[in-house]
Amino acid sequence: MIRLYRQTPDGIERTTEVDANVLNLDSIFWIDLLTPEPSEIRFVEQICGTEMPTYDEMREIEATSRLYTEDGARFMTTTVLSRVDTESPSLSEITFVLMKGKIITIRHSDSYSFRVFSHQLLRQKQINRDQVFIGLLETIVDRQADVLERFGAELDRLSKSIFRREDLDSKTKKKTRVSNTLRLTLQDLGRVGDLLTRQRDCLVNLLRLLTYASNEEALDENNSTLYSRLRPISRDVTSLSEYATFLSGNVNFMLDAVLGLINIEQNEIVKIFTVASVIFMPATLIASIYGMNFQNMPETTFEYGYYGALIAIAISIVLPIIFFKMRRLI
Repeated sequence: MIRLYRQTPDGIERTTEVDANVLNLDSIFWIDLLTPEPSEIRFVEQICGTEMPTYDEMREIEATSRLYTEDGARFMTTTVLSRVDTESPSLSEITFVLMKGKIITIRHSDSYSFRVFSHQLLRQKQINRDQVFIGLLETIVDRQADVLERFGAELDRLSKSIFRREDLDSKTKKKTRVSNTLRLTLQDLGRVGDLLTRQRDCLVNLLRLLTYASNEEALDENNSTLYSRLRPISRDVTSLSEYATFLSGNVNFMLDAVLGLINIEQNEIVKIFTVASVIFMPATLIASIYGMNFQNMPETTFEYGYYGALIAIAISIVLPIIFFKMRRLI
């Protein structure tokens, strides 16, 4: 899909018309390509006189493949975390092409930031290329900040779930509930940690783009005000990157805490079996002794030997239980 934004006497107009004979190409200041068709790519290359990067080229990780100048146009590619509100968030690449009087954006995922900015843009009367570029970057940064705030709130909820204390009447219910809670919390922490890693990668790429754009603009002979307006955005991205690092540290801390609690739960289970084996060890010894079938065993002739053995077994069970209760081991 292609969207063309042009300046008219009545304000900003958006169109999807790709007939160069009908359009006033000089009035177009923004060309937005969303999962473009080959014909749309050829149309843009025809009116701009430069070759557009392909989807595979946009996904290259080398800095020279993402940030470069060619035929007087600046090509800058960054990644953003999209579809965060869904069950399958993913990284998507966005390429900005700055040339004389025009900005071209190429993307293969519908971005929330672009939808918000386009709605704001259509309400304005006049705008230029640099203002579109700055506005898009500011909207993207605001969206990244909202995503990080959402991750922070999610981690706060998980922290309360991990470290809260609950007094339940049934110890069995408590152990079962804690085990299930820890298992689900571990899964949620892994998901948030994975998204934070992707978000940090996006912020690093965005900061590289801003640094490149600022340096190139500082050397521009047109004396544009773009350089001075990119500096605050760079500071915002730096602060967001530091906050993402802080959240990642919280994730690691909570992961260690959850794993420690899981180890405690496992040790409790092992302790139960250990205590049980110690409690029944004397009873097992008595039953083993009187279970032997030797002919000259004096106790076999006692009239109440059977009942005496049962009483001895019961006492051998009760005494260890009392001992462990006094030591608070059970």
